[in-house]
Amino acid sequence: MEISENHLFRHDVLDFVSTATQFCIQIEQCEGSERGEFARTMQQILPVLYFRAASLEDVEEYYGFVQDTVTIEDYNFVRFNVAAIFRETDDFLDVWHPDSKYTDTPIVSTISECLADCYQPLRNMVETFRQENEEAMQVTLYECLQDFKSNWGCRLLSALTAIHQLLSDDNID
Repeated sequence: MEISENHLFRHDVLDFVSTATQFCIQIEQCEGSERGEFARTMQQILPVLYFRAASLEDVEEYYGFVQDTVTIEDYNFVRFNVAAIFRETDDFLDVWHPDSKYTDTPIVSTISECLADCYQPLRNMVETFRQENEEAMQVTLYECLQDFKSNWGCRLLSALTAIHQLLSDDNID
């Protein structure tokens, strides 16, 4: 692939894609992980991932169609593996859940679902970058960042808050 003068090859974009790749690897290979170790890993990588996504500027609006690579089976595989790690500590009250604006009742979320919600758009983007099709890369980068603003950014922060609380309360085996 020839390096062009577009935003795809800026240092900040490549740092974001690299961090997203690290996150996806950790999530995909978490089966059988010890809860404390996995929680500490997520506590370290999630803030970096959020920072990298929030720091990206001037990503060109780009529309097109790119087939998602993450299936519902992949999503559920990730969600179930993370849920198996956190077990009874997976649930938490999520004041930032999108549905919380419609009710006074606290909404229960799970760390596993929040992380799977982050995984899906990030894995789709990482896979597209791996295929080295610049047009598709532009589409998925733009879509991933739009989804960051509307969905997975908040889900990441909710998971990070719950993980922080678990680690702070010594509620980890």
